[in-house]
Amino acid sequence: MSELPKNTFYDINKFPAMEGMLVFPISMSRISNESQNAKKYWQYLEYINPNKINKNVPNSKVGAMFVYGDYLYLYSNEKAGTLKRRYMDLVASHKNSFNNLLKGDPYLISDSVSYKVWNQFYLDCDKFVFYLDSLKKIYDEDEKFQSYIKQDFEKLDNPKRVLDENQLNFFLEEHLMLYLIAKGQMKLENNFINGHEKWILVAYPGKPLKAHIYLHQKNFFNLDNPQNVYQNSWYDLEGKKLYDFNRIDLETFDF
Repeated sequence: MSELPKNTFYDINKFPAMEGMLVFPISMSRISNESQNAKKYWQYLEYINPNKINKNVPNSKVGAMFVYGDYLYLYSNEKAGTLKRRYMDLVASHKNSFNNLLKGDPYLISDSVSYKVWNQFYLDCDKFVFYLDSLKKIYDEDEKFQSYIKQDFEKLDNPKRVLDENQLNFFLEEHLMLYLIAKGQMKLENNFINGHEKWILVAYPGKPLKAHIYLHQKNFFNLDNPQNVYQNSWYDLEGKKLYDFNRIDLETFDF
């Protein structure tokens, strides 16, 4: 990936010839729309499998995990009980709908797909709260970080939302969690891969946000997952491109 010029990105031809995990973060605000509903992810996986998997290599197995951002959306002024019921129903419906599609797919193995809600990850990394508190302090002192968060927020183009404390905490925790997943700090329970993943790739319908890229580029916590060739990458499921954060110039890249 490093041989390519900056700000130029393409699709993946084949995944590495070893066991790996795709991580699908699910936004609760998009879980029912045409970009993140169950049918759309089934279509994403139909494109990925078998085209991008080295079927002739014995250990070239790929699992997938849906990560539902339900607890992340508790950064809200709405009543917790109302949010809990809403997101519980949405998560259950999405999982059940995808499972039904999975059963009828001749290429996908049922055990290759697993599901996890946001708060389960809190127990996987003993330093998660420390990292989150530290990231907030870094944000308070880092003007570039502040600028990228502001630019990302402005791209939301939603007049009903404001960059208040809830929205800021939402951004910071989301970026941190996905960073820690890519750095191998979280458990990706999957019966098909069974903890043997050598690579982890975060895949989402859309380009990565500037602040998320900046977090990886600065690597404030000096974390390294050398066996993961995608530890500083993002796959755009809609655009069908792999973004290598090491080759992005944040000041000139077209977001």
